[in-house]
Amino acid sequence: MSPENVANRYFASIRAKDIEALMVLYAEDAAFTLPNGKSFSGKDDIRQMHLAVFAAGSPTPTPLAMIVGQSSVAVEIEARLADGSVRHTANFYYLNPDGLIRRVGVYMRG
Repeated sequence: MSPENVANRYFASIRAKDIEALMVLYAEDAAFTLPNGKSFSGKDDIRQMHLAVFAAGSPTPTPLAMIVGQSSVAVEIEARLADGSVRHTANFYYLNPDGLIRRVGVYMRG
């Protein structure tokens, strides 16, 4: 799967709160780091993090721009929160040779 396709499927899954569609994008040994530095390791840990975010009323992300590499993609995001406020972030996805997410880093603009 191409990095652009992975990113598009990732955001579609997040907006739909479809945990199964989201988790098929991750490698078993994936890692996910939030803007505050908190990290999650392995598919099970990442699943629990996403479920907690969904339960808390996750933001609705809109990708604004993508920079696609051979095995990575950077996405600038505008996310609307449940209270109507907007958060700007950038996600960096690194894929393994099978085209699955092996690492995600999320950075927030202050």
